[in-house]
Amino acid sequence: MKKKIIIIIFLLLSIIAILNYRVPFFHEIGGAWSIGYNFSKKFPNKIEIEKNKIYSVEDLKKISDSTQFLADPFFIKEKDSFYIFFEHKKIKKHPAEIGLLTSKDGEKYSYKGTVLKQKFHLSYPQVFKYKNNFYMLPESQGANNVILYKANKFPYEWTIEDTLIANIKLKDPTIFLSDTLNVIAATDSNTNLFIYTSKSLNSKWELHKKPIAMIGTEARPGGRFFRDSKGLILPIQNSKLGYGSGLSLYRFQFKNNVYSYEKIKNLFLSKNKSFKEFNYGMHHLDLQKVDDRYYYVYDGNRLETNSKKFNIKRSIKANFYDLKNWTLQTILK
Repeated sequence: MKKKIIIIIFLLLSIIAILNYRVPFFHEIGGAWSIGYNFSKKFPNKIEIEKNKIYSVEDLKKISDSTQFLADPFFIKEKDSFYIFFEHKKIKKHPAEIGLLTSKDGEKYSYKGTVLKQKFHLSYPQVFKYKNNFYMLPESQGANNVILYKANKFPYEWTIEDTLIANIKLKDPTIFLSDTLNVIAATDSNTNLFIYTSKSLNSKWELHKKPIAMIGTEARPGGRFFRDSKGLILPIQNSKLGYGSGLSLYRFQFKNNVYSYEKIKNLFLSKNKSFKEFNYGMHHLDLQKVDDRYYYVYDGNRLETNSKKFNIKRSIKANFYDLKNWTLQTILK
């Protein structure tokens, strides 16, 4: 009997150790978010944060003193100007809005205020140009719909153009449009990354025949689809150390209505102790080719306190979803 008890205790302690190793019971607490950015002559295999410029929450507070944070930056270059759209939290109890920074050279930015405000929370303002019109696909899960906006007078005056996916709360919908492929990747509250496809931007968006791509601690988009010489890459948030703690890169391949993916860069972005703005973690990247160079913007947040928060429920849940994801991918293979 004593031997059985020892074995059971050993197994329980082993399970607890594994759970804690994968997703720690104690995790750091993140605070305010800021934005970093820079140019690169070639496709950046590594983001050298120490060489880049930062537009911090303090920079914005000098202009908008009620600012809580700025996050989820997406940029677009139009004619001779750069535009960064970002999630802007001004007042704690009010929903976040979409703010705008502009620049002539991509190095020195000016704050232009709020460009989109709704009764519900807005974030993740993916702005893109499609058939000579400017659109924004933000996170709008507070409206229980994935809502597309159109600029009547770019970069201002955004109005609802269409509801692409109705009656579902989806986080960080990320869109890719081309002549041969139209895809939206988005995640629900149970960390299921869904894949939707359509014939065009305004056609009916439907779940792919393999609707769930992944589940768990790496299953939420963290920026625009972008291309390298081998195809499409999607940034995916890593939340093992807490929300917003890291970002990995996955390559997606779509062919004949079938898709596959593989992780190509684990923790491409993560905390950097050398910078207070990013000493907790990073969770977003927008990388595009501009003229003959690459340009990228990203975000990160700082430690709110030196203490840590205990949350065993989060660890058990995250590990369960990761095990579910591993099982799903193993069966599919």
